[in-house]
Amino acid sequence: MFDRDTTQINKVKNLTLKPSRFNVISRGTEDVKLYNSFTGKIVKFTGEDTDDLLHTIRTKEINYSETNRLVDFLVDEKFLINSEIDEFRKATAQKVRKLSEDRTLNLIIMPNEDCNFRCVYCYEDFEKSEMKEKTINGLINYVKHNIRKYEALVVSWFGGEPLISFNVIQKLSKELMEICENEGVEYVAGITTNGYKLTTEVFRELLDYKVLGYQITLDGTKETHDQFRVGKNGEETFDTIVENMKNIRDMDEVRGFQIMIRSNISEGTFPVMHEFIDFISEEFVDDPRFKMHFVSVKNLKGDQSGDIHLCDTKELFPFYNHAEKKGFDFSFYKQTLQPGGSECYAALPDSFVIGSDGMVYKCTVAFNNPLNHVGNILENGEMEIYEERLALWLSGGANEDSACTSCYFRPSCQGNACPLERIEANKTPCPPIKRNIKRYIDLVEEDLVYEG
Repeated sequence: MFDRDTTQINKVKNLTLKPSRFNVISRGTEDVKLYNSFTGKIVKFTGEDTDDLLHTIRTKEINYSETNRLVDFLVDEKFLINSEIDEFRKATAQKVRKLSEDRTLNLIIMPNEDCNFRCVYCYEDFEKSEMKEKTINGLINYVKHNIRKYEALVVSWFGGEPLISFNVIQKLSKELMEICENEGVEYVAGITTNGYKLTTEVFRELLDYKVLGYQITLDGTKETHDQFRVGKNGEETFDTIVENMKNIRDMDEVRGFQIMIRSNISEGTFPVMHEFIDFISEEFVDDPRFKMHFVSVKNLKGDQSGDIHLCDTKELFPFYNHAEKKGFDFSFYKQTLQPGGSECYAALPDSFVIGSDGMVYKCTVAFNNPLNHVGNILENGEMEIYEERLALWLSGGANEDSACTSCYFRPSCQGNACPLERIEANKTPCPPIKRNIKRYIDLVEEDLVYEG
């Protein structure tokens, strides 16, 4: 807490304060939450303090000469700032500082671009298959030659379906882990998988390769899931995936991993979502290693023939509310509210998607867009980069777009919520979390409760 002694009072007695442009107020029935996108902090106010807060935070100019505990607190937490501060420049400096401090290499690796599923909304064309030896060697050599510049290597296994080429994961994991260990670099790994081939044997080995984060999709109940996420040969997939997850759940001795159960929600899954949440709750809610995540299905211009009726993100919140009542916690969304937390991975300068044929991309949902092909991995470890294409993904609109320069959420997304949409539609898109900001503020746990 800000210690307001006599010296400090004299120092700031002529100071005029203003509310931060990055503040967001969310009013509940019994409390008020105050969020600031520059700090990422959420504070809850209750009782009589809510009226004082609302009056103070909506005052355009505040003289700092009078002793006021609430004002002191709001200054301390940066909800009130010096009226002379240019917050636009401040947010720009924050972005530059974060980039200069970040020494992480992010590689999204596709061991296979084919898949054992044919989901009706999928955007991939499955024309490429397993990663060839020259690409494997190129990746290993690339990391060998460049890893000294970084403090951490984060590997995300992707596809297609990565587990149909588990042999590639095995080989690359061993090599990359050894390189990082020799160079004193932290190694972190996760995987996006449909879960069909995630047996306990495969899972145990993945843990040996430090794969601790898992995203597995279940689109509602068995009825809807098997309609939307059908196997390559028309087979049902729900029961196998659930059985695999139950077997992993029963491995009580294994800790430190997290499985995110993702549901892609369309109008087709709406009627069964409460039943689905009840089912998942019965099986997994008491195990903190399992989380739930809801995503509205998007039109990603794929060639699949399914008739998918899209829904808006705001339509997901009844499901969040129901899942919360069942005991699921969604505090992990707090990360998206942090400075830079809503920037797309594709906008990061040291983040690359490595295709199975050695093609280098920035985005995982636009493989057929030539502007997404930003380079190639050669067998000797050299990464050929097409600089003009790469620049399209890195040059966000936060400093040029008038909507960004005046936006309360700018520190969180920096105009880079979706570089692909900016490239294809020539506009700076807002992240879904911004369009539903108050709902997300209420969904996550606050950092502090103000005690006046």
